Amino acid sequence: MINYLFDHLCPQNPEPFCVEFGFDGYNSNDGCGSNVARLVLERGWKCLLLDGDHANPDINLYQHFLTPENIVSIFQQYDVPASPEYISIDIDSLDLWICRALMATYRPMVYSVEYNAHFPHWAAITVTNDASFRWQKDRLYGASLKALTMLANDIGYTLISVVPNFDAFFIRNDLIDDSSGYFAPKLPLRNATNRVLHLPVSNEERLRVLIDYEELCKPDANIKIAHAKAFRVAKRYLAGHGDIETWFNRALRLGRRFFLD
Repeated sequence: MINYLFDHLCPQNPEPFCVEFGFDGYNSNDGCGSNVARLVLERGWKCLLLDGDHANPDINLYQHFLTPENIVSIFQQYDVPASPEYISIDIDSLDLWICRALMATYRPMVYSVEYNAHFPHWAAITVTNDASFRWQKDRLYGASLKALTMLANDIGYTLISVVPNFDAFFIRNDLIDDSSGYFAPKLPLRNATNRVLHLPVSNEERLRVLIDYEELCKPDANIKIAHAKAFRVAKRYLAGHGDIETWFNRALRLGRRFFLD
């Protein structure tokens, strides 16, 4: 997906620049894992890597605990251009809030955010803006695809594609050429949402950290209602079994794997 996008987008900086945070580097042999690895290793782009637990100045990886309050100053500290070519966001927590704070100052050509694929396509749910939140390796993390898409629309970006289970890709609106056909998104939303990837949340009280972003964005937003809506959805999809279709699809995949093995 990244190669496709930048095969058709002309970089805007004299030295193309990409940023990735929430990942501790890249595999120098094949670029496996990191979204920016091939841009750096094969295309020669400059990069900034940020992670909460690791540092390696040799590859421009620096250790920072990122928040909506400090993300812009950290970008300024490392001289990130105002319009970098690509930003990859994956921190399993305040992804939406950090994205919103960052895009008020920086305007990348393309950015991607890991979304929480357990939520259905119609639910706009996110973790609240609470820096104490930590992912516990279960279904409670980040934001739903709809919440991230709502944010993108508000800040002048369009959802261009989804890599199911992983990343949603957004392109800056002024870069879309409707006559080219290159960026006409074909989004398999039913296949990209309401999926089973991690263990269910065992303590339902933890779900109260979630909030309904659509309700929150209303002019007369009611915070209690926003939390209550999010809790009802999360109780079903993060703590419960979700739609029967999800479980059917999972069983089908396991069956295929069994016969292939």
